[in-house]
Amino acid sequence: MIYSVCEHPGLTVLIGEAGTGKTTLLYVLRSWLDSQRFVSALCTNPVLTREELFDLLLQQFDVPCSSALKNRQLVALQERLIQYRTEGRSAILLVDEAQRLPFDLLEELRLLLNVETPREKLLEIILIGQPELSDILRRPELRQLKQRVSCMCKLEPLILEEVREYIAHRLTLAGLPNQTLFPEETIPAIFRCTKGIPRLVNSICDSALQTGFGLRSPQITSSIILEAARDLDLSPDDLTGHPASNGKVHLAAAAAGAEAGASRHSYAVPSILEDYATRQKSLGFLSKLIVGR
Repeated sequence: MIYSVCEHPGLTVLIGEAGTGKTTLLYVLRSWLDSQRFVSALCTNPVLTREELFDLLLQQFDVPCSSALKNRQLVALQERLIQYRTEGRSAILLVDEAQRLPFDLLEELRLLLNVETPREKLLEIILIGQPELSDILRRPELRQLKQRVSCMCKLEPLILEEVREYIAHRLTLAGLPNQTLFPEETIPAIFRCTKGIPRLVNSICDSALQTGFGLRSPQITSSIILEAARDLDLSPDDLTGHPASNGKVHLAAAAAGAEAGASRHSYAVPSILEDYATRQKSLGFLSKLIVGR
């Protein structure tokens, strides 16, 4: 995406399933753009009218124009973008949730790509959306817009090893660099329940930590992961070899396992959390747990 922005291709598309981190990546990219003196406009809710879209562009690109006429707004926008370019600054429009863009706004975005000088384009556009955005761009009536796409990026879910690294990283940020809360045998279960979607990994680990806290378990066991997965309706039928509807994992059994595990460790989850709360070092999963969510 950085290469795409720096090479000024016109239109870039980022595709990813819900929860894979598209919006997080978008804000990281925008922060980088600001550090490199790019001028960026961000649209996070694309369900707009034409008038609202142009109002957003004029406001975020700091375009002085009091007219409500579209042609005058376009002239003012082009003059402003030319000014930015003479200052050595490129203009980028980022549109999140682009799969929700109505057809008329997609056509407006295509026409905005025509804002250019004889030597170069003055506005780059990045569309960020879920996989259905690809299907939308394949429609015959949008073939002219599809032809403008010079870079198509895809954000995939995490693989098993990346889920392991992700959990370890989050716990390190929370002040637990030597991660022991989630034993190795729990990671494949988390991966199978979440299919590697980071948002779901967050949810299942957060739920498991709350259950582990209630059980005073020194570790998050596989039984606790299964319980959290079923509570969130994430558990696949083949996770235990039986359909998820055959019954829930009993907390009493999980508690018995926790007691057995406690004798092998010199600490308990509550003492860890209380210590972090006192030192105000808890972030990520643990912070949600401490504040009583």
